[in-house]
Amino acid sequence: MRDAVLFIGLVPRNLGVLLLRGYRAAISPLYGDVCRYYPSCSAYGLGSVQQRGLLIGSALTAWRILRCNPWTAGGIDDVRPPAHDRYRTTTFGWVVPKGMFPKAEADAAAARFAHEQAHLAAAVDASGIDSPTLHPLDAEPVLTVSPALSRKD
Repeated sequence: MRDAVLFIGLVPRNLGVLLLRGYRAAISPLYGDVCRYYPSCSAYGLGSVQQRGLLIGSALTAWRILRCNPWTAGGIDDVRPPAHDRYRTTTFGWVVPKGMFPKAEADAAAARFAHEQAHLAAAVDASGIDSPTLHPLDAEPVLTVSPALSRKD
């Protein structure tokens, strides 16, 4: 019952997440990498709404956008982690109570790990390099094929 009440209270936050995800999918690619900060302003906005809520997250995002201008040096400006851990973020970005959907969370983590292993094995086979050994608990792969990362994420 407590999780259901928390979930209902998270609806405005998740609507903000949906709007920001839509902006990042439809409008942000049209502009390209123009943000002087890392993560980009839209990624910062998404993280701040997820972690701080719709009102405070929107205010932090507005302040960030005001600071992102041609006369600033930019740099790394991450969203500060929350003081509590009552919520977790799903793979899509929804914010849900921490105890909600534990079986689905474990299944998704196992599927992600299997997908990463298959992708890594295919890339290593294509490059002709010996296969790296990965421990199932390692978060980072030992060998990456492409070091290029997008500044948008």
